[in-house]
Amino acid sequence: MLFFILCMLRPFIGMAVAAAVVMVPLSIAAFVKPEVANGMPFWAFILMTLGFVGFAIGYTIFLGWITPPGAADPFARYRRSSR
Repeated sequence: MLFFILCMLRPFIGMAVAAAVVMVPLSIAAFVKPEVANGMPFWAFILMTLGFVGFAIGYTIFLGWITPPGAADPFARYRRSSR
């Protein structure tokens, strides 16, 4: 049951990777002009980027680890195919 629920949440994890891509230019902007970050250091944005990407990769590895034998992702049909 947990496998199917986690497969259902996989698109949200994909959005974490997209958020990580946005954090890189934000980190550069915070480095160049610190007042735009409202007190946050620029390296905090870099750490968030690494955290988002690390979480997404860890989630995928964990999902592959708990996959029951012979089970396939039931929600694969709702994602775009890479043809």
